Amino acid sequence: MPVRSKSSTTGAPQPTILLLEEYDALAAAVTSALKKFAPKHFAVLARSVAEAENLSSRHGPELFVLDVDPPWRGISSFLEKISKAHPEARALVIGGATPTEILAARESSGALQFIEKPFELAAFGASVQALLGPWRKMKGRGMLGALNVLDLLLVHCAANASVSVQLQSRRKTGEIQVAAGQAIHAATGRLKGEDALAEMLQWSRAHVTERKLPPSPRRTISNWRTVVLESFGELEPQVSKAEIAEEEPEAEARHPTGRKIVVVDDTEMLLIFAEDVLSIADPDLQITTAINATEGLREIERIIPDLVLLDYSLPDFNGDELCERLLENERTARIPVLMMSGHVPEMNATARRLPNVVAKIEKPFLSDALVELVQRTLAAEHQFESLTVEEPFEPEFAELEPEQEPKPLPSPPPPLPPPPLPPQKKIAVEAPRRAITPTLAPAPAHIERHTPPAPAGPAAIRVAPTDGNAAVLGIFLEVLSMQLTSQLQMGAIRARPSSLIASLRLQSATTLSAIPSELGFQLGPARLNGNGRISTLRLIPTAKPLQPTQTRTAFEIGGVALIPNDTRARVQLTPAGTTPMTMELFAHLELDAVELSTNFQVAQLILNWKTDAVRVTLNPKAPEQSAAKFEMHVLKLDESDRISELLLNPLK
Repeated sequence: MPVRSKSSTTGAPQPTILLLEEYDALAAAVTSALKKFAPKHFAVLARSVAEAENLSSRHGPELFVLDVDPPWRGISSFLEKISKAHPEARALVIGGATPTEILAARESSGALQFIEKPFELAAFGASVQALLGPWRKMKGRGMLGALNVLDLLLVHCAANASVSVQLQSRRKTGEIQVAAGQAIHAATGRLKGEDALAEMLQWSRAHVTERKLPPSPRRTISNWRTVVLESFGELEPQVSKAEIAEEEPEAEARHPTGRKIVVVDDTEMLLIFAEDVLSIADPDLQITTAINATEGLREIERIIPDLVLLDYSLPDFNGDELCERLLENERTARIPVLMMSGHVPEMNATARRLPNVVAKIEKPFLSDALVELVQRTLAAEHQFESLTVEEPFEPEFAELEPEQEPKPLPSPPPPLPPPPLPPQKKIAVEAPRRAITPTLAPAPAHIERHTPPAPAGPAAIRVAPTDGNAAVLGIFLEVLSMQLTSQLQMGAIRARPSSLIASLRLQSATTLSAIPSELGFQLGPARLNGNGRISTLRLIPTAKPLQPTQTRTAFEIGGVALIPNDTRARVQLTPAGTTPMTMELFAHLELDAVELSTNFQVAQLILNWKTDAVRVTLNPKAPEQSAAKFEMHVLKLDESDRISELLLNPLK
């Protein structure tokens, strides 16, 4: 266990975050995220409830991050103990689906806050920053000391648990039975079912123990969610009126009169986080939040705010469409928009296209970065008088990256840029692909050929060189997601070609005399067999030397998901949307045929894909034999039947 260091200025120990996590890979991912979003805190890892209880008594955490899926035995008793030992600490529970209508109704009043798997790093970061930042300045808000029966019920719901929870409050006793995360039976005194559950939800403090669920449990509750929602108006307050009057005498009487902001995002915790940090930075701000684009548009048209904070990806329609609708309305066309998203290419394209997007920030971001950018954007003057949706416009963005570091200038484009990828289409693995005809598919206009294509079609001739027909294909890939086992071993990698230009090493000296090895080759159509695997691949020689792509070994985590497995689940990581991790794939093929133009210049190469085993490396300069072995499967082809997405599974 790491040793907690002391602050260099005060000599006091670092504040602590305790993480309860069973899976090594997910623990590594969450710990890495905590370093980013809570750099002043020290994270300790517990792999069991007993270890978590021991570490909490030693370190006194300010925040507990508890992964309850799969469920932990004794989690109820653990929560009761830490609520008494650390009443002012906060807790973030990671688990399965929790009823959104209940979380929305309770807002931030509960002792526990929840985040659902799979979660985006932006949502996790917002939760951590809110609990460690603004919430610590608000006494009574989200404190473990306010733990109640509803919190415990929601924990077992998030854990998808099957358990009998025994409760004792003063002289009253009760039981709630939970099966697969759903409350199915409750009893206290003479009450049974929903009446009993409603009664126990009002118990502000209860001693709790857990028992195994009976083999044939009773079912006396048909809809526990309705019971919970109806009980909100009757729940006992978690903070006394005296405390509220003492802590917030000004908040009740004071009404903000400053500039108006509407925040639109589909993550509840991020909305709370944004509202909190902006309100603390400037209490005069009038902030309104909306959970989707439809509600956001309605609030914007009603309020006519000074600024809109807008997520790009929303459940009903995306942020770019919302911006277009604002521009179409004369009342809202001049409202500046600050777009925030992890979908960086889409966000950047929207900002270039639409004049009302005057600022952008990449998720996940830190609270200071958001506050500074909002203040700068509100202070700037934005000219919209002469702008329409149709007019070309290149806005000057106020942009602030999360790490507050300038990005390096982009490298010059290679002499032969790859053609744009057409729209994607999915491959039905069960159905065999159509056979590829021997005619030459026309190359994009900017792909230079050895000679201009002749009117007549190319001639395909069989090649059988005496000095061998082996070929090694090299493709640079961009990582879309990667999986890790519970032991932090590499799992499946989903990737796509970062360029349509590949390298090819030919064994035959005769063939090399006609096709120089330093040339690049444009990826052509691939033919799949009935199992969805490549049988043949076509390559088009280019007229210019190959410009190798630079590999990038860093992987910035943007999202974390738990993937079920027959044995132990795997953790899937998705990138943050900045510069992606890139690597090079080597595949051993056989040169089967060469297509010649009418003046006998090489037009296309046809190669047989004999095996799905390939090698992948992050260091193109290293020997190919040192690269890791993977089995390759094609997931998607584009409209021209070129490889657009593939899956790599490690081979031992």
